[in-house]
Amino acid sequence: MTRRPAGRGAAAHRFLVLTNTLGGHSLWPAALDAPVGWPVAHGPAVRAECLDFISRTASPGHTVRRATAARTSPLPPRALRPRP
Repeated sequence: MTRRPAGRGAAAHRFLVLTNTLGGHSLWPAALDAPVGWPVAHGPAVRAECLDFISRTASPGHTVRRATAARTSPLPPRALRPRP
């Protein structure tokens, strides 16, 4: 029998939805600890379920908050863009 490399299998394809202080969401591999300041909002679940959760719970003003964050954040603008 062949062993699968680390990071493969069902556990590797599960994610968490994390939320930052601005209400932004991020997908995070469930196998890793969530970073400080990013509480878990949903999961662990498969990617499609996490994306569905984000689309159902994202507030209409999120783009406004993201634009404000872009002006006030010390992070480069690319770090604030939503990921597809």
